[in-house]
Amino acid sequence: MSSSDRPTDQDLARLLDRLRPKIIRLLRLYGVSLGEAERMVGEALIGVAYRWDRVRDRERWVLEFFEKEIQRYLKKPEKEPEDG
Repeated sequence: MSSSDRPTDQDLARLLDRLRPKIIRLLRLYGVSLGEAERMVGEALIGVAYRWDRVRDRERWVLEFFEKEIQRYLKKPEKEPEDG
């Protein structure tokens, strides 16, 4: 891992590689759409990168991020059909 305040692309790729099976399991379990899953992955990586020097357990931080985002996703009302 990088010892600097900011992660390298390789740091983030390794983190994502380690967590990929757990993330996929969560997304599938709750039926998260591909578009939402992509958004969540992007936001998780940006979030952990921004906090890189302050987060001790980065894997836990990312998994907790996904759990929170999935709960928000599940609470969203489905779009109503448009009148037409």
